[in-house]
Amino acid sequence: MRILFLTKQQYMSKDLLADRFGRFYEIPRVLAQSGHQVRGVCLKYWPTTLGATAARRCEFVEWCSFPLGRNWPLGFIKHYRRLEQISAKFKPDVIVGASDSAHVIMAAGLALKIGIPYAVDLYDNFESYRATNMPGMKHLLRRAIRNAVAVSVVSKTLLAKVERDYRPTGILEEITNAIAPEIFHPTDKGAARRSLGLPETGTLIGTAGSLTRARGIETLYHAFRQLTQTKKDLSLVLAGPTDLQWNSTHDNGIIYLGDLLHQRIGDLFNALNVGIICNRDDEFGRYCSPQKLFEMLACELPVVAADVGAIRDLLPGAERFLYAPEDVSSLANVISAQVEMRYRLTVSIPTWKDCALRFGNMLEAAASSHSFSQVEAARLRADEV
Repeated sequence: MRILFLTKQQYMSKDLLADRFGRFYEIPRVLAQSGHQVRGVCLKYWPTTLGATAARRCEFVEWCSFPLGRNWPLGFIKHYRRLEQISAKFKPDVIVGASDSAHVIMAAGLALKIGIPYAVDLYDNFESYRATNMPGMKHLLRRAIRNAVAVSVVSKTLLAKVERDYRPTGILEEITNAIAPEIFHPTDKGAARRSLGLPETGTLIGTAGSLTRARGIETLYHAFRQLTQTKKDLSLVLAGPTDLQWNSTHDNGIIYLGDLLHQRIGDLFNALNVGIICNRDDEFGRYCSPQKLFEMLACELPVVAADVGAIRDLLPGAERFLYAPEDVSSLANVISAQVEMRYRLTVSIPTWKDCALRFGNMLEAAASSHSFSQVEAARLRADEV
């Protein structure tokens, strides 16, 4: 198949092309390696060192990158017209809209206009994004999801929401986040600590990723302070973007490593004694599938996690290592228990190759059952709502 993949370029504090990072890099890569012809189009919401526009071939995928610009409404209109030109030359068999509401809506509009099927990848509950609150966006998002020939969702909780709220007419399948096994695997703890300049003795707990109040990081901070009253050899190691103020060096037991390269996160997880997955019970937390959970488990790191959303499905039998979201004492108690037990959970950990192949199978199944009459029916449904 000829697949046109639409996505934003910057997500999870990384750059898809510069860092060759994450779901929206890995799925097109594996699809292309499997024999499909894949063209990826990135939209940069924020300026980068890659320049105004960029085109490059990354592991069998032809990627092109464009800036949105300061005038966002005009930028999206220009980008949609650009996508029309790209699709006229590439002649895709299917379009995939991913990463946020805008790209899902553009994929749907473009596919219906040129008369081909489109698929949607929901790696989050896009209704929790602020941009989806713009007038008309939620309505257009729901319509696009309902008329797609295939929809992938990142968790069972999100799948249930999509079934209930969007009533999709195409294939609906759960395809979780995954790991890059070349980065996330067990290594020597002492070597990992030395490589990051961490203390070689003592107990290290910590996490990586978005260290923001919106993800419940303050709960971890206060739980750590509570634990240090009785555990004097305990340090909290953090890496990632944050909206709190921490020094870059050891600060009363907190070690902030800044925003590490993704390739170094495996070293961090191997250096820790216990990994922590923070989250809140909100419209984001209830439907997400924390990628770093699989990454920690692949490094054989004992974990604790906020008891919200899909976590219980992902960690069956691990209820004693789950804490009540935003409950400081609950988090402190489960960290204390896991520091003592160092219990390693055994679960099936998918790789990006596993997930991308499932995504490709879903696309092929949807395309094989698709007909021109279905496109016309989708157009009619779009006109009616």
